[in-house]
Amino acid sequence: MYCIYCGSKDVVKAGKRYNKYVTKQLYKCNTCKRRFVEHDGFENMTYPKDIVAKVLHLYTEGLSLSKVREYVWQHEGYYLYDGTILYWVKKYAHLLSKFEEKLKPRLKGRIHTDETCAKVKGKNHYSINSIDSKTKYNIATTFTEHRTKEKCKEHFGKIWKKIGEQVEEIWKNEKDKPPEKRKLVTFVSDKFENYRNGFNYYFYRHAKLIFGVPIAYKKYGLRHNNNAIERHNEDFKQRYKVMRGFKSSESAECFTELRRITYNFVRTHQGIKRTPAEKAGLNLDLGRNRLLNLIFFVLLSYAII
Repeated sequence: MYCIYCGSKDVVKAGKRYNKYVTKQLYKCNTCKRRFVEHDGFENMTYPKDIVAKVLHLYTEGLSLSKVREYVWQHEGYYLYDGTILYWVKKYAHLLSKFEEKLKPRLKGRIHTDETCAKVKGKNHYSINSIDSKTKYNIATTFTEHRTKEKCKEHFGKIWKKIGEQVEEIWKNEKDKPPEKRKLVTFVSDKFENYRNGFNYYFYRHAKLIFGVPIAYKKYGLRHNNNAIERHNEDFKQRYKVMRGFKSSESAECFTELRRITYNFVRTHQGIKRTPAEKAGLNLDLGRNRLLNLIFFVLLSYAII
């Protein structure tokens, strides 16, 4: 523990801070003489941190706001308002997303890209996702009203920031081989032209694109299929049916980003005890309560605690 104001480690306990539901340890810095509470990612919250983490997990995994509220009231004894839950979603989506964008997942399979539809105030929007076919790690998500060339470039730019170094390294090892024998990183997408434009802008020299791949690949005599991303998007569609649309683009972006992080770091695959993040080499040792510990881990990485 050290002071968040001056960085000094000369701190001592200085009583407790009480609110309606939570008791926090107070500390005093002997250098700058200022007081602060313990930092665990939930220091300004009215409700206990395990309740916040539970609500975020339930909401991202499929329960509606009303069902989350009813569950917490019946089993935990806390009555939550919709605005409170949505505030938590936005707050921790920004916090976790800022941390996750700096991580470098290890590539093991092809990268599949596709979109799924969602409505914001009755208008169609798109959630564009790219996942590794073997680890099932969702590398990037972009929520947008229109799949323009600029938005697709932005999406592939997110991918480049995370795995660009790996793609270049593989290309350097393979570039001296004949073109037909090179084992480059492979991207797979359907026939939407802006996906090819986004790919070419960042990966044209260093990777390979299999373009125009539908789900029914055997019907067209193709070697690869696009089922990996389709299964991922189907899971999103089932969750979206519960919500029946978003009220704003900001809430939609925060929800999809928080859900992507929950999918990567919290959820284990059926029959497998490892998360996509662990399969992609991101072993953060989060223990059993992964979402709660992930928030704590993020603050450690920022040297706040």
